Amino acid sequence: MNRDRPDTTPQIFSKKERNLLIFTGLSHAVCDAWHLIYPALLFLIAVDYDDFFFLGIVANIMIISRGFAGVTSGILADKYSSRLIYSSFAILSALGCFLVYISHNQIMLVFSFAILGIGTGIYHPVGLSSITRFIKSKTRALGLHESAGCIGMGLIPILLTSIGLSFGWRYAFLTAGFISLIPLLLIPIVDEQYDKFQLPDANNQKISQQIKSVIKTFADPLVLLTYAILIIGEASATGLDTFMPIAVAEIGGLKEGKVIGLSLTGLFVSLMVLAGVPGSIYGGILGSKIGIYKSLNLILLVQIPILIVITLTTGVWLLVLAPFIRLLTNMRSPLTNALISENIPLEMHGKGFAIMYGIAPIIGGLIALLGGAIAKLYGLNWVFPVIAILIAMSFPLINASSKLSALKDDKETTV
Repeated sequence: MNRDRPDTTPQIFSKKERNLLIFTGLSHAVCDAWHLIYPALLFLIAVDYDDFFFLGIVANIMIISRGFAGVTSGILADKYSSRLIYSSFAILSALGCFLVYISHNQIMLVFSFAILGIGTGIYHPVGLSSITRFIKSKTRALGLHESAGCIGMGLIPILLTSIGLSFGWRYAFLTAGFISLIPLLLIPIVDEQYDKFQLPDANNQKISQQIKSVIKTFADPLVLLTYAILIIGEASATGLDTFMPIAVAEIGGLKEGKVIGLSLTGLFVSLMVLAGVPGSIYGGILGSKIGIYKSLNLILLVQIPILIVITLTTGVWLLVLAPFIRLLTNMRSPLTNALISENIPLEMHGKGFAIMYGIAPIIGGLIALLGGAIAKLYGLNWVFPVIAILIAMSFPLINASSKLSALKDDKETTV
């Protein structure tokens, strides 16, 4: 276990592990990009559907369907073929995009985005559980996986927005549909050994025994602490993703400025997302060097003061600090995902990630509402110290989880 100890596993991935990382990295890039496709093209969609209440309903239906698909995917990933689940991710994502392309009324648009939400919601639990089950150097692998998602989020929306501006937003979704099918071409590189995880005696267990095992696992104080840390991390990341672009435009002063026909705010946000790439990679490396819990504490000690400083910052200084906030947020992601892999049994990793990616949309929505209320009442600057306070709540949870992990390791060593 490397919960708070250096990872002594050789840091060179085997060929099978590299192939799995290539496939999951590409799939993650596509999946995360599609999480931004609706917000990125919303200003063009609104020209045809001039009803922001309706467009808000569309966004929420997409988020809810994504969460539902995430829960289902994680449960299935513990027992069935990963290749089959990967295929459904690619096919349903493509289908959703193609349906958006041909939609010409509100009902069809809602249905199309629900399908797209289901498609994109499938990936994370199965992809992450494959990495944590089959790759030895988990934290490094998760860091590389997260960086691929950042690249997708940073680059693909720019391409699709450019297509939308030139040819119309429906053609952007048509292009996205074909991009969604690319992972299908790479599924054969995933080794059959990594297709399905199952313990030797799993088939002999009765359903009642399996249910008792799940309840026992998720009632473990260490697992509950793990999810508390994950929930706070997800909530803070959602708040930053929601309000940092607006802060860049309004407080940073970029507003509606353009360069070579492209939005300065849009370009800066894309560069800011790309700043998360080295953060994801180094977060994984740091976790493998000094342990997950020590790494999380160190990152928070640096990030919290920067968030407080941003409250008093305007103009260029905010633009300087914003990429560092993104870098530090991304450093946390592979570490918190690694906590699930360390504190939940291998045979339940799918369910472990399913719970996270099922409740994440709900958490994200609540934090966005809270942040919006704070921004309206006190000003946009005050959203960031509230996020800093939220992150600071992680410290006692991280330390308590670290102690429980050490006790658990000692018991396992004694036995």
